[in-house]
Amino acid sequence: MRERCKEDSPPAGNGGLVGHDTTRQSLCPGIAAVLLATAAWLVAGSAFAQAPGAKPRSSLGVAVVALKSPYTGYKTDTVGAPIISYEGRKFHFRGGSFGYKLLDSDSTEVSLMASPYMMRFKRKDSHDPQLRQLSNRGFSAMAGVAVRHTAPWGLLQGNVQAEVSGHGGGIAADAKYAYPLPVGRVTLVPGVGLNYAGKGLNDYYFGVSDDEARRTGLARYRAGSGVSPYADLTAVLPLGPHWTATASLRRTRLSDAVKDSPMTTGDHMDSAALSLSYGF
Repeated sequence: MRERCKEDSPPAGNGGLVGHDTTRQSLCPGIAAVLLATAAWLVAGSAFAQAPGAKPRSSLGVAVVALKSPYTGYKTDTVGAPIISYEGRKFHFRGGSFGYKLLDSDSTEVSLMASPYMMRFKRKDSHDPQLRQLSNRGFSAMAGVAVRHTAPWGLLQGNVQAEVSGHGGGIAADAKYAYPLPVGRVTLVPGVGLNYAGKGLNDYYFGVSDDEARRTGLARYRAGSGVSPYADLTAVLPLGPHWTATASLRRTRLSDAVKDSPMTTGDHMDSAALSLSYGF
C-alpha cells in the first residue's frame, strides 16, 4: 500500500474534509510522476518536428522543462526529466504515454493510449496563505484514443481521454495543427491547438469545496468545463545521424472556468523545454 504525503492531510484542528480530500485525497506525486508528465509533453511536441510521412523512432535523452503554473503564489516549476521513447510494431512508449496501434499507415496512426494528466497542486509550493490551507491535487491517470495524420500541408494530432484514477472523473481532449519549416539546419515547427477539460477535471484541480471555503476564507467554487487555445514553437537541430537538440515554447490561454477560480491568477500559462536525445 502506498503512503499518502504528509502534506496531503488536512491541517490539524480542521476535522475531516468533505470536498476534494475525503476519499480521493492525492497520493504522493513523487519525482517519477513529475518526470513522466514532463517527458510526455516534450515527446508529443517533438513528434511534430519530423518530416511529413516520417515514422517516430525510439530514443533516449534528457530534458529541462519550465512550467509556469496558473495557481496563485506559485513560482515557475523547473524539472529535469529523462526522455525514454520506444517504438514497436504495435506498442509504443513516448515519454509518459503508453500506446497500442490500431492503425499504422504511411500517413495515419490511430492508437489506444494511457497517459498522465499534466496538472497538480501542492499547497506547500504556494506562497499564498489561503492556498496553503487547501487540499493537494495530484497527477491524474487518463486513458483514451489518439490520432496522428501527416500530409504535405502539415500535421494533425488529436486525442480524447477519460480520467480513470478516481479524481472526480471527466473528459479531456486535445487537437493540434503544426507545419514544419526548414530554416538551414534547423526545422522550426509552429503549431496551434485547442485543449478541452471537462467539469470533473476542472473542478478537481480548480474547484473550492464548502469545507475548504470555510477553512481558508476563499469563495466556494465549482468549476465547469472549458476550452483553452494554445500556440507553440518547436526548433529542432540535428547534431548528426542520431543526436538531436530540441527547444520548445508554449503559451496557453486559460479557459474561463480556470480563470474564474479563486485558486488562480492571470489568464495564461507558459511552458518551455530544452532537450538532447539519441535516436535509434
